[in-house]
Amino acid sequence: MTAAKKNDSCSASISIDASADVDSLVAALATEDVSIIKDDSSITIEVTSGNLSDLRARLNTALRSLQAASEALIEVDRSA
Repeated sequence: MTAAKKNDSCSASISIDASADVDSLVAALATEDVSIIKDDSSITIEVTSGNLSDLRARLNTALRSLQAASEALIEVDRSA
């Protein structure tokens, strides 16, 4: 495996096991530039970019959106 160079086209994927809240997590990514593949047992979020620096930024943004949605869902469950 060769190391990616800063200006190489690249991608990353995140897999999440399906749960009752999976649709809410997917909705949190509605404004992000990601591809979402959903099946019965999991979702896969694919982030692609023309360079490594941009991929890192896009991946960080997607992860922050997922974290915020997850924390909001936890608080809703806690207050119910």
